[in-house]
Amino acid sequence: MNNSDNEKLKITKLTDGIKISVKIIPNSSKCEIAGIIDNSLRIKLDVPPIEGKANEKCIKFLSKLLGVPKTSINIISGEKSKNKILYIKGNPEELAAKIYAYKY
Repeated sequence: MNNSDNEKLKITKLTDGIKISVKIIPNSSKCEIAGIIDNSLRIKLDVPPIEGKANEKCIKFLSKLLGVPKTSINIISGEKSKNKILYIKGNPEELAAKIYAYKY
């Protein structure tokens, strides 16, 4: 990711974590971060958006990527939408650095 992408991605740093906007692309061939769109992290998931499967997979994917427990990631808004706001508990500087360092 280059610096201009960093400026477009909106990460709100809080005292005990971060808030980040994500756009979910379900039914993809694999799980991956696919760039930034409209200040949101675009995440491709290999599951359909049925019965919360995409939400579960999103949390599991980000948990592994960021090295945090699944219980540290909560959907603040957009539970039934492709556009979501997530709260991720942890060191805000470390979490933001891991997201910015991801190569896609």
